[in-house]
Amino acid sequence: MTKTMQVFLTGELLESSASLTLGQLCRISRLSAEEVAELVDFGILEPLEAGASQWQFSAANIHRARCARRLRDDLGINTPGLALALDLLEELESLRERLHRLEG
Repeated sequence: MTKTMQVFLTGELLESSASLTLGQLCRISRLSAEEVAELVDFGILEPLEAGASQWQFSAANIHRARCARRLRDDLGINTPGLALALDLLEELESLRERLHRLEG
């Protein structure tokens, strides 16, 4: 007897220019408002307008927020370490893209 497993993926498509409220970013990234505020304090996430009473975030912050949560949950990295790890991961991705362009 052969068993098959089905995997269903769900997602949300956002325009790269779309902005998200704090609540939307929390829901999508599965972070609490307090966790997002801490990531903002450490420069990991950046609201579109620094000083605004209601934070709005660009869609680019979704990836950073989700990655920060996974690094924290899976590897136990603290918030200052998250800032460093995310910056290094982005630099690595940038260098890989550059190498790919040069080789292509």
